[in-house]
Amino acid sequence: MILDTERLRLRPITSKDTGDLLLYHSDPAVVRYIPWTVRSSAEVETAIANYATLSMALNHEGDSIVLGWELKSSGKVIGQSNASLVSLVNQTADVGWVTSRGFWRQGYAYEASAAFIDFVFSQAVVRRIVANIDTRNPESARLAEKLKMRLEGEFRQSIFTKGEWCDMWQYAALREEINQ
Repeated sequence: MILDTERLRLRPITSKDTGDLLLYHSDPAVVRYIPWTVRSSAEVETAIANYATLSMALNHEGDSIVLGWELKSSGKVIGQSNASLVSLVNQTADVGWVTSRGFWRQGYAYEASAAFIDFVFSQAVVRRIVANIDTRNPESARLAEKLKMRLEGEFRQSIFTKGEWCDMWQYAALREEINQ
């Protein structure tokens, strides 16, 4: 599966992307507000091997998709998008994104995420997407809002990660809201 935007090609991540992923998977500033900790090269290789086992379609609860953001100009992977079908009965997928620090604030996250969300909504079973965002990460919340997602709530100390309780915002959108 490949999704093309003006500057990016969203595609499955492969072992040849290990060096590119290591740049942001091992950067404390990048992973500060996401579930994984700083990763070593071996841990990035394991993550890539796990990505290869994903269904790449959202048909069954627990199915997940991860696509890397390849710069068309250089072939370098500068970020990734992910989605998981969290509830089949409620037709809800969780979405997320991460960008290599050298490419922050250049519109890549919006460009990739907008195309990825359109793809997620093209999956027959998905009518609602959610993004759970650490409240200490207002940049990610602004991206969710730019993507036409709305803040539905703040959940105090709802996630224990990296040794601390974190407050989380939940952003969401319905298919018909995005496709207006």
